Amino acid sequence: MKTPLNLFPFNPHPFLKGGHRQTILGYYLPSPKHLRGTNVHYIKISGGDKLALCENRPNRKSTFQRAILFMHGLGGKAGSSYMLRIAHLFQNRGWITFRMNHRGCGEGIGLARQTYHSGRSEDASAAMIKIEELYPHSPLVTVGFSLSGNVLLKLLGEKKEPLATNLAGAIAVAPPINLSLCAAALCQSQNRVYDLRFMRLLKKAMKERREHFLDFPEFDFKWWMKLRDFDELCTASLNNFKSAEDYYSKCSAKQFLSEVSTPTYLLASDDDPFVPKESFDDLPENEFLDFNLTKSGGHMGYVSAEKTPLGTHRWLDYAVLAYAENLIKDREKLFFADKE
Repeated sequence: MKTPLNLFPFNPHPFLKGGHRQTILGYYLPSPKHLRGTNVHYIKISGGDKLALCENRPNRKSTFQRAILFMHGLGGKAGSSYMLRIAHLFQNRGWITFRMNHRGCGEGIGLARQTYHSGRSEDASAAMIKIEELYPHSPLVTVGFSLSGNVLLKLLGEKKEPLATNLAGAIAVAPPINLSLCAAALCQSQNRVYDLRFMRLLKKAMKERREHFLDFPEFDFKWWMKLRDFDELCTASLNNFKSAEDYYSKCSAKQFLSEVSTPTYLLASDDDPFVPKESFDDLPENEFLDFNLTKSGGHMGYVSAEKTPLGTHRWLDYAVLAYAENLIKDREKLFFADKE
Protein backbone atom coordinates (compact mmCIF):
# COMPACT_ATOMS: atom_id res chain seq x y z
CA MET A 1 0.00 0.00 0.00
CA LYS A 2 1.31 3.44 -0.88
CA THR A 3 -0.53 5.41 1.80
CA PRO A 4 -0.48 4.08 5.39
CA LEU A 5 -3.87 3.86 7.10
CA ASN A 6 -4.53 3.89 10.82
CA LEU A 7 -8.03 2.57 11.45
CA PHE A 8 -10.10 3.37 14.51
CA PRO A 9 -9.67 0.07 16.42
CA PHE A 10 -12.43 -2.52 16.60
CA ASN A 11 -13.57 -3.55 20.07
CA PRO A 12 -16.58 -5.90 20.17
CA HIS A 13 -19.73 -4.70 21.90
CA PRO A 14 -19.76 -6.07 25.49
CA PHE A 15 -23.11 -7.79 24.90
CA LEU A 16 -21.90 -9.31 21.63
CA LYS A 17 -18.74 -11.14 22.61
CA GLY A 18 -17.89 -14.13 20.42
CA GLY A 19 -18.11 -14.88 16.73
CA HIS A 20 -21.63 -16.30 16.74
CA ARG A 21 -23.20 -13.31 18.47
CA GLN A 22 -21.34 -10.88 16.24
CA THR A 23 -22.38 -12.78 13.10
CA ILE A 24 -26.05 -13.23 13.94
CA LEU A 25 -26.80 -9.89 15.62
CA GLY A 26 -24.72 -8.04 13.05
CA TYR A 27 -26.94 -9.53 10.37
CA TYR A 28 -30.27 -8.80 12.06
CA LEU A 29 -29.70 -5.24 13.29
CA PRO A 30 -31.82 -2.76 11.25
CA SER A 31 -30.50 -1.45 7.93
CA PRO A 32 -31.88 0.82 5.16
CA LYS A 33 -34.54 -0.99 3.12
CA HIS A 34 -33.90 0.64 -0.25
CA LEU A 35 -31.76 3.13 -2.17
CA ARG A 36 -32.95 6.14 -4.12
CA GLY A 37 -33.04 5.98 -7.91
CA THR A 38 -31.85 2.47 -8.77
CA ASN A 39 -31.00 1.86 -12.43
CA VAL A 40 -30.41 -1.76 -13.49
CA HIS A 41 -27.90 -2.64 -16.22
CA TYR A 42 -28.05 -6.08 -17.84
CA ILE A 43 -24.69 -7.47 -18.92
CA LYS A 44 -24.27 -10.33 -21.41
CA ILE A 45 -21.87 -12.97 -20.12
CA SER A 46 -20.79 -16.51 -21.01
CA GLY A 47 -23.33 -19.24 -21.73
CA GLY A 48 -25.90 -16.77 -23.02
CA ASP A 49 -26.55 -15.60 -19.45
CA LYS A 50 -26.99 -12.06 -18.16
CA LEU A 51 -25.91 -10.29 -14.98
CA ALA A 52 -28.06 -7.63 -13.31
CA LEU A 53 -25.96 -4.69 -12.10
CA CYS A 54 -27.71 -2.08 -9.95
CA GLU A 55 -26.48 1.52 -10.13
CA ASN A 56 -27.30 4.39 -7.78
CA ARG A 57 -26.13 7.94 -8.35
CA PRO A 58 -24.80 9.89 -5.37
CA ASN A 59 -27.10 11.95 -3.16
CA ARG A 60 -24.81 14.95 -3.43
CA LYS A 61 -22.76 16.33 -6.29
CA SER A 62 -19.01 15.88 -6.23
CA THR A 63 -16.41 17.52 -8.46
CA PHE A 64 -14.35 14.33 -8.30
CA GLN A 65 -16.47 11.35 -9.41
CA ARG A 66 -15.71 8.05 -7.70
CA ALA A 67 -17.32 4.66 -8.35
CA ILE A 68 -17.59 1.61 -6.13
CA LEU A 69 -18.77 -1.92 -6.90
CA PHE A 70 -20.16 -4.21 -4.19
CA MET A 71 -20.50 -7.97 -4.72
CA HIS A 72 -22.55 -10.12 -2.35
CA GLY A 73 -21.90 -13.40 -0.59
CA LEU A 74 -23.37 -16.89 -0.95
CA GLY A 75 -27.17 -16.84 -1.03
CA GLY A 76 -27.24 -13.05 -1.17
CA LYS A 77 -28.26 -10.46 -3.76
CA ALA A 78 -27.87 -6.78 -4.56
CA GLY A 79 -30.78 -6.12 -2.19
CA SER A 80 -29.24 -7.92 0.80
CA SER A 81 -29.34 -5.79 3.94
CA TYR A 82 -25.57 -5.30 4.25
CA MET A 83 -25.31 -4.41 0.55
CA LEU A 84 -28.01 -1.74 0.87
CA ARG A 85 -26.63 -0.42 4.14
CA ILE A 86 -23.06 0.11 2.97
CA ALA A 87 -24.11 1.33 -0.49
CA HIS A 88 -26.36 3.88 1.24
CA LEU A 89 -23.35 5.14 3.20
CA PHE A 90 -21.29 5.59 0.03
CA GLN A 91 -24.18 7.16 -1.87
CA ASN A 92 -24.44 9.81 0.84
CA ARG A 93 -20.68 10.41 0.57
CA GLY A 94 -20.81 11.27 -3.12
CA TRP A 95 -19.89 7.90 -4.64
CA ILE A 96 -21.54 6.32 -7.68
CA THR A 97 -22.50 2.93 -6.26
CA PHE A 98 -22.95 -0.36 -8.08
CA ARG A 99 -24.27 -3.62 -6.61
CA MET A 100 -23.76 -6.75 -8.66
CA ASN A 101 -26.15 -9.68 -8.56
CA HIS A 102 -24.39 -12.96 -9.19
CA ARG A 103 -25.95 -15.20 -11.84
CA GLY A 104 -29.63 -15.83 -11.17
CA CYS A 105 -29.79 -13.62 -8.07
CA GLY A 106 -31.98 -10.61 -7.26
CA GLU A 107 -32.98 -8.70 -10.39
CA GLY A 108 -31.19 -11.40 -12.38
CA ILE A 109 -33.56 -14.26 -11.50
CA GLY A 110 -34.48 -16.06 -14.71
CA LEU A 111 -31.65 -14.47 -16.70
CA ALA A 112 -28.94 -17.07 -16.07
CA ARG A 113 -29.09 -20.81 -16.56
CA GLN A 114 -25.57 -21.36 -15.30
CA THR A 115 -24.90 -21.09 -11.57
CA TYR A 116 -22.49 -18.80 -9.76
CA HIS A 117 -19.75 -20.08 -7.48
CA SER A 118 -16.56 -18.98 -5.72
CA GLY A 119 -14.49 -19.11 -8.89
CA ARG A 120 -16.63 -17.00 -11.25
CA SER A 121 -13.93 -14.39 -11.83
CA GLU A 122 -15.18 -13.67 -15.34
CA ASP A 123 -18.45 -12.30 -13.96
CA ALA A 124 -16.70 -9.84 -11.66
CA SER A 125 -14.54 -8.79 -14.59
CA ALA A 126 -17.62 -8.21 -16.77
CA ALA A 127 -19.21 -5.98 -14.13
CA MET A 128 -16.04 -3.89 -13.76
CA ILE A 129 -15.64 -3.51 -17.53
CA LYS A 130 -19.25 -2.31 -17.76
CA ILE A 131 -18.60 0.32 -15.08
CA GLU A 132 -15.47 1.42 -16.94
CA GLU A 133 -17.58 1.88 -20.09
CA LEU A 134 -20.08 4.01 -18.16
CA TYR A 135 -17.54 6.08 -16.19
CA PRO A 136 -14.11 5.72 -17.83
CA HIS A 137 -12.59 8.65 -15.95
CA SER A 138 -13.87 7.72 -12.48
CA PRO A 139 -11.55 5.63 -10.28
CA LEU A 140 -13.21 2.37 -9.29
CA VAL A 141 -12.94 0.43 -6.03
CA THR A 142 -14.37 -3.11 -5.94
CA VAL A 143 -15.55 -4.73 -2.70
CA GLY A 144 -16.18 -8.47 -2.40
CA PHE A 145 -18.09 -9.76 0.61
CA SER A 146 -17.52 -13.36 1.73
CA LEU A 147 -17.77 -15.64 -1.36
CA SER A 148 -17.26 -12.59 -3.60
CA GLY A 149 -14.11 -11.74 -1.69
CA ASN A 150 -12.66 -15.02 -2.95
CA VAL A 151 -13.98 -14.31 -6.47
CA LEU A 152 -12.32 -10.89 -6.41
CA LEU A 153 -8.95 -12.07 -5.07
CA LYS A 154 -8.88 -14.93 -7.58
CA LEU A 155 -9.57 -12.45 -10.39
CA LEU A 156 -6.78 -10.13 -9.27
CA GLY A 157 -4.19 -12.88 -8.80
CA GLU A 158 -5.01 -15.40 -11.51
CA LYS A 159 -4.97 -12.74 -14.25
CA LYS A 160 -7.02 -14.79 -16.71
CA GLU A 161 -9.70 -12.13 -17.13
CA PRO A 162 -9.30 -8.45 -18.07
CA LEU A 163 -9.38 -5.78 -15.37
CA ALA A 164 -10.96 -2.36 -15.77
CA THR A 165 -8.25 0.22 -16.46
CA ASN A 166 -9.85 2.58 -13.94
CA LEU A 167 -9.62 0.03 -11.10
CA ALA A 168 -7.89 1.85 -8.24
CA GLY A 169 -8.07 -0.91 -5.66
CA ALA A 170 -9.98 -3.74 -4.05
CA ILE A 171 -11.36 -4.78 -0.67
CA ALA A 172 -12.07 -8.41 0.30
CA VAL A 173 -14.18 -8.87 3.45
CA ALA A 174 -14.18 -12.29 5.17
CA PRO A 175 -13.11 -14.10 1.98
CA PRO A 176 -13.08 -17.94 2.09
CA ILE A 177 -9.68 -18.18 0.41
CA ASN A 178 -9.34 -21.84 1.46
CA LEU A 179 -12.68 -23.27 0.34
CA SER A 180 -12.07 -26.78 1.62
CA LEU A 181 -11.25 -25.53 5.11
CA CYS A 182 -14.35 -23.32 5.14
CA ALA A 183 -16.59 -26.17 3.95
CA ALA A 184 -15.20 -28.34 6.74
CA ALA A 185 -15.94 -25.59 9.29
CA LEU A 186 -19.57 -25.48 8.13
CA CYS A 187 -19.83 -29.22 8.76
CA GLN A 188 -19.17 -28.72 12.48
CA SER A 189 -22.22 -29.06 14.71
CA GLN A 190 -21.91 -25.56 16.20
CA ASN A 191 -22.16 -24.10 12.69
CA ARG A 192 -25.18 -26.10 11.59
CA VAL A 193 -27.45 -23.03 11.75
CA TYR A 194 -25.39 -21.31 9.03
CA ASP A 195 -25.17 -24.43 6.91
CA LEU A 196 -28.94 -24.93 7.08
CA ARG A 197 -29.51 -21.35 5.94
CA PHE A 198 -27.13 -21.70 3.00
CA MET A 199 -28.76 -24.97 1.97
CA ARG A 200 -32.24 -23.45 2.15
CA LEU A 201 -31.19 -20.55 -0.09
CA LEU A 202 -29.34 -22.78 -2.55
CA LYS A 203 -32.24 -25.23 -2.87
CA LYS A 204 -34.53 -22.27 -3.55
CA ALA A 205 -32.15 -21.05 -6.27
CA MET A 206 -32.13 -24.48 -7.92
CA LYS A 207 -35.94 -24.54 -7.87
CA GLU A 208 -36.07 -21.08 -9.50
CA ARG A 209 -33.82 -22.24 -12.31
CA ARG A 210 -36.05 -25.23 -12.95
CA GLU A 211 -39.00 -22.86 -13.26
CA HIS A 212 -37.26 -20.66 -15.83
CA PHE A 213 -35.24 -23.29 -17.71
CA LEU A 214 -37.18 -26.48 -18.34
CA ASP A 215 -34.04 -28.41 -19.33
CA PHE A 216 -32.27 -27.57 -16.07
CA PRO A 217 -31.48 -30.80 -14.18
CA GLU A 218 -33.52 -31.78 -11.14
CA PHE A 219 -31.52 -32.77 -8.07
CA ASP A 220 -32.52 -35.14 -5.30
CA PHE A 221 -31.73 -33.16 -2.16
CA LYS A 222 -31.65 -35.09 1.12
CA TRP A 223 -32.57 -33.42 4.39
CA TRP A 224 -29.16 -34.15 5.88
CA MET A 225 -27.13 -32.55 3.09
CA LYS A 226 -24.54 -29.91 3.94
CA LEU A 227 -22.89 -27.30 1.74
CA ARG A 228 -20.08 -29.72 0.88
CA ASP A 229 -22.71 -32.22 -0.32
CA PHE A 230 -24.34 -29.49 -2.43
CA ASP A 231 -20.99 -28.67 -4.01
CA GLU A 232 -20.43 -32.36 -4.75
CA LEU A 233 -23.90 -32.87 -6.21
CA CYS A 234 -24.55 -29.53 -7.94
CA THR A 235 -21.63 -27.11 -8.13
CA ALA A 236 -19.17 -29.69 -9.44
CA SER A 237 -21.48 -31.36 -11.96
CA LEU A 238 -22.93 -28.10 -13.30
CA ASN A 239 -19.57 -26.39 -13.72
CA ASN A 240 -17.29 -29.13 -15.07
CA PHE A 241 -15.41 -29.89 -11.87
CA LYS A 242 -14.54 -33.51 -11.08
CA SER A 243 -15.73 -33.20 -7.48
CA ALA A 244 -16.27 -30.74 -4.66
CA GLU A 245 -12.59 -31.03 -3.73
CA ASP A 246 -11.58 -30.36 -7.33
CA TYR A 247 -13.74 -27.22 -7.24
CA TYR A 248 -12.23 -26.11 -3.92
CA SER A 249 -8.70 -26.79 -5.13
CA LYS A 250 -9.04 -24.88 -8.40
CA CYS A 251 -11.05 -21.92 -7.10
CA SER A 252 -9.52 -21.12 -3.69
CA ALA A 253 -7.96 -17.67 -4.04
CA LYS A 254 -5.11 -18.25 -1.58
CA GLN A 255 -2.95 -19.86 -4.27
CA PHE A 256 -3.17 -16.70 -6.40
CA LEU A 257 -2.44 -14.05 -3.76
CA SER A 258 1.28 -13.79 -4.51
CA GLU A 259 0.43 -12.51 -8.01
CA VAL A 260 -2.00 -9.75 -6.96
CA SER A 261 -0.70 -6.42 -8.30
CA THR A 262 -3.69 -4.20 -7.49
CA PRO A 263 -3.70 -2.38 -4.12
CA THR A 264 -5.94 -4.61 -2.00
CA TYR A 265 -7.21 -4.70 1.57
CA LEU A 266 -8.10 -8.07 3.06
CA LEU A 267 -10.23 -7.95 6.23
CA ALA A 268 -11.07 -10.97 8.39
CA SER A 269 -11.77 -11.77 12.04
CA ASP A 270 -10.20 -14.39 14.28
CA ASP A 271 -13.58 -15.74 15.45
CA ASP A 272 -15.40 -16.03 12.13
CA PRO A 273 -17.46 -19.22 12.56
CA PHE A 274 -16.98 -20.53 9.02
CA VAL A 275 -13.99 -18.68 7.58
CA PRO A 276 -11.39 -20.01 10.05
CA LYS A 277 -8.44 -17.81 10.90
CA GLU A 278 -6.21 -20.72 9.87
CA SER A 279 -7.25 -19.92 6.29
CA PHE A 280 -4.88 -16.97 6.47
CA ASP A 281 -1.82 -18.81 7.79
CA ASP A 282 1.27 -18.45 5.62
CA LEU A 283 -0.02 -15.68 3.39
CA PRO A 284 2.57 -14.75 0.76
CA GLU A 285 4.64 -11.61 1.03
CA ASN A 286 3.06 -9.07 -1.31
CA GLU A 287 3.44 -5.30 -1.18
CA PHE A 288 0.00 -4.86 -2.77
CA LEU A 289 -1.83 -6.79 -0.03
CA ASP A 290 -2.74 -5.26 3.32
CA PHE A 291 -4.12 -7.94 5.66
CA ASN A 292 -6.05 -7.07 8.83
CA LEU A 293 -7.13 -9.95 11.11
CA THR A 294 -9.22 -8.40 13.88
CA LYS A 295 -9.79 -9.82 17.33
CA SER A 296 -13.46 -10.78 17.11
CA GLY A 297 -16.04 -9.52 14.62
CA GLY A 298 -17.58 -12.82 13.54
CA HIS A 299 -18.55 -13.21 9.90
CA MET A 300 -19.11 -9.63 8.70
CA GLY A 301 -20.66 -8.67 12.04
CA TYR A 302 -18.31 -6.09 13.53
CA VAL A 303 -20.69 -4.47 16.02
CA SER A 304 -18.39 -2.30 18.12
CA ALA A 305 -18.48 -1.19 21.74
CA GLU A 306 -17.70 2.43 20.89
CA LYS A 307 -19.25 4.46 18.14
CA THR A 308 -16.99 4.79 15.11
CA PRO A 309 -16.07 8.19 13.61
CA LEU A 310 -19.23 7.76 11.50
CA GLY A 311 -21.36 7.89 14.65
CA THR A 312 -22.62 4.28 14.60
CA HIS A 313 -21.58 0.93 16.07
CA ARG A 314 -21.17 -0.56 12.57
CA TRP A 315 -17.39 -0.84 12.44
CA LEU A 316 -17.43 -2.77 9.15
CA ASP A 317 -19.09 0.15 7.35
CA TYR A 318 -16.49 2.53 8.74
CA ALA A 319 -13.60 0.24 7.75
CA VAL A 320 -14.81 -0.29 4.17
CA LEU A 321 -15.27 3.46 3.70
CA ALA A 322 -11.83 4.21 5.16
CA TYR A 323 -10.21 1.59 2.94
CA ALA A 324 -11.99 2.86 -0.18
CA GLU A 325 -11.14 6.50 0.46
CA ASN A 326 -7.51 5.58 1.03
CA LEU A 327 -7.34 3.59 -2.21
CA ILE A 328 -8.37 6.58 -4.33
CA LYS A 329 -6.48 9.22 -2.33
CA ASP A 330 -3.57 9.46 -4.76
CA ARG A 331 -5.86 9.77 -7.79
CA GLU A 332 -7.92 12.41 -6.03
CA LYS A 333 -4.79 14.46 -5.30
CA LEU A 334 -3.74 14.27 -8.96
CA PHE A 335 -7.22 15.30 -10.10
CA PHE A 336 -7.30 18.46 -7.99
CA ALA A 337 -3.64 19.26 -8.77
CA ASP A 338 -4.52 19.33 -12.48
CA LYS A 339 -7.35 21.79 -11.72
CA GLU A 340 -5.02 24.30 -10.06
